Amino acid sequence: MTDTLSNKVNLNLEEQGSTSYSYEEILPLKQRIEVLEQHANDLQARENRLQNELNDHRISLAEAKSRSQTFELLLNELRQADTRFRELFSLAPVAYASINGSGIIENINLAGTSILRYPSSSLLQSPFSDYLDSADIPVYTEHLRSVSSSSLSLKCKVTLKCADNTLRPVMLVTTAIRARQIGALSYQIMMIDITHQLETENRLHKAKDYLEKLAHHDALTHLPNRMKFTDDLHSSIAQAKSGNQKLALLYFDLDGFKPVNDTLGHQAGDKVLCEIADRLRSYVNNNVSVARLGGDEFTLILRGTADADEAVLFANALATQIKQPILVDDNEVHVSSSIGVSVFPDHARTANELIQGADAAMYRAKRIDRGCVNLCSRESTAIANRRSIIETTLAKAIQDEQFELYFQPIYTTKTLTINSVEALVRWHHPDLGMLSPAEFIPLAEKSQRIVELGKWIVNAACKQARSWHDEGIFTPIAINVSTSELMYADFYSVITEALTKNQLPSKSLEFEITESAIMSDKHVGTSTLQQMRDAGHIISIDDFGTGHSSLARLAQLPVSRLKIDKTFMDDLDNSAESRAIVRSIVVMAHELGLEVVSEGIEQSSQLEFLETIGCDAVQGFMMSRAKLPDAVTRLMRLDKQKISGLCRDLPQPLLERVSS
Repeated sequence: MTDTLSNKVNLNLEEQGSTSYSYEEILPLKQRIEVLEQHANDLQARENRLQNELNDHRISLAEAKSRSQTFELLLNELRQADTRFRELFSLAPVAYASINGSGIIENINLAGTSILRYPSSSLLQSPFSDYLDSADIPVYTEHLRSVSSSSLSLKCKVTLKCADNTLRPVMLVTTAIRARQIGALSYQIMMIDITHQLETENRLHKAKDYLEKLAHHDALTHLPNRMKFTDDLHSSIAQAKSGNQKLALLYFDLDGFKPVNDTLGHQAGDKVLCEIADRLRSYVNNNVSVARLGGDEFTLILRGTADADEAVLFANALATQIKQPILVDDNEVHVSSSIGVSVFPDHARTANELIQGADAAMYRAKRIDRGCVNLCSRESTAIANRRSIIETTLAKAIQDEQFELYFQPIYTTKTLTINSVEALVRWHHPDLGMLSPAEFIPLAEKSQRIVELGKWIVNAACKQARSWHDEGIFTPIAINVSTSELMYADFYSVITEALTKNQLPSKSLEFEITESAIMSDKHVGTSTLQQMRDAGHIISIDDFGTGHSSLARLAQLPVSRLKIDKTFMDDLDNSAESRAIVRSIVVMAHELGLEVVSEGIEQSSQLEFLETIGCDAVQGFMMSRAKLPDAVTRLMRLDKQKISGLCRDLPQPLLERVSS
């Protein structure tokens, strides 16, 4: 730069002429030129800096414009979000309200006005507490206090007073909002209408109570059931132990109830049970509770009983009340109660022992005289224990086939030849020994094990019939059946399968059903009985004369034979009435085309009378008790002389007829 400026100066000097200058004159000029050149350099550097700053400012301006545009976009988005929020707030299906720190409503959405039934103009700038039920204002105040000190949303149930004077339960979900800069406190409240929820909860609660009642109360009489009774008895015993007190258990069923069902129908029987339940309720108080265990069985727990005599006195008064006549559909019904009484701790110290003692005492009362009261004793306790053992081991006995069939011959009256045999089941109990059907059949029917036992009997009878057939003996076997078996859908298939398995014809099996069972319900097992009759089986009505048969009903039944009950034979010699009844049954049966068998023949005079009136067949100890198959086989092979020899005390005319 300096050289250039010097060159320019030299040129200028040359152009001005040849005037010469000395070195001393030129030196200051160079210095000035150098200074000027330095200034020029400084100016150039400053220009460069200014240009750079200008470029920087232009870049900053561009960035500022870009940020401004971004900010504008964000601002627009915020405006749109705010608009959407306000729309959502306003139109949200859930009620929202914003209140300030003083509890004044500053904003409320459409759902909020809908829930309160007030326009927003009335709600805004008014205290939220004005719309609360007065009882909930302290709850609401405490709720806000808890929310303001918490960072969480908290819930609270209150009731709103609406413009239409209705009360509406709501759930408040409240969040505290505190402005960061100024610290102002406000609340965002969500109001959830829980009317339907509470109604549903109420219905569920009622349903739960109903199910609880169903689980612990009898559906027919609404008395406590067996489950509730068991709970009450255990708690009563615990209470008696702690207070060193006594309590009594009364256990009874209704004597004469079954004929009500048999003659008037189950609806009438239900009405009798309900009436008895109403009478029992009159005794209920803090010291007495009652229950229906099932069927016609009832219990009473007497807490705080002084002694057994007081319990028996109470039971006698109860028995008197129960035997009062009951009017059912214009029919006067009479039932009574055999009541068993056991006392804690005199007779038992546990609930099971107390029940067993009272149950056994009840059955002993029935044997003494129906409708009486019997106090628990060692004998009745032993009976109860025996019944309990039988009940608890019955299922295993069926599984292990601990049973055996005995057979009692049925004889043709005129010839005293065996025309069929009745199968009677016996139980070889491993602990109790041989049990008769009278002990375990009622318990099998009560526990519904009778169907399983019936299957075993049918198969065992067919197996024995097959054995006799193989020996050339073709004697039908009569089997007793219950209504439970007849109502069992597959009962007839059990019969057909057993016959097919043993290759037997249908006539190999006959069936007996009691009169009371077949008359109890005109629909009970009728189709099954008809199937059996159509297949060639003989159907007999057992224990005939003890029930209440209708001749019209009798004529419609698919039966072929009547078996006169043993009770008529017991009084035959001494009762003209019994002889007249038996004679009438024989005549009526023959008119209907039915055969007649008389049970319980133990004396020759009975046999002679039955032969005289034309009774077709007889059965009883006089001819033969129930025997094992081998013994019955020997009887079947005896000739008439040997059979008559079994009955040496027969009247001579009948003996000669049998021997001929």
